[in-house]
Amino acid sequence: MIKVLIWLLGISIIVLSVAIIARPHLARDLSERLNETGFAFSAWARIIVGLILLLIADTRHWYILFNALGVLVLLSGAYMLQIGFERGKALAIKISRGNENFLRISGIIGVILGLMLLSAR
Repeated sequence: MIKVLIWLLGISIIVLSVAIIARPHLARDLSERLNETGFAFSAWARIIVGLILLLIADTRHWYILFNALGVLVLLSGAYMLQIGFERGKALAIKISRGNENFLRISGIIGVILGLMLLSAR
C-alpha cells in the first residue's frame, strides 16, 4: 500500500513537472483559476502528504529524501494556510508570471524528485 502511494506521488509529480516544462504558462493558468475551496484542499493535501512522507521515512532506503520532502511539503502547506487565500493566490501568480526559465528549472527539479521517489524501495 505504501509503495503504491509513493508511486502515485512520484508519477503525479513527474506528469505535472513535464507539463510545466513543456508549457510554462500552464502554471499561470492554474494559479489564476484557483478558488478558495481548491486553495484550502491543496494546502491540507500538502500537510497530509508531508505527514505521510514523514511517517514512512524510517521504512525506506532513501530516508533522508523522505524526511526532507516531508518537512518541505508540510511546511509549504502550513505556510499557505497561515497566509490565507488572497496572499497565497497573489504569491502563486507572482511566481508563475516570473521568468519562464525559473519555471522550467523548477519542473526539471520536480522530474528528478519524482524519479527519486519512483526508484526508492
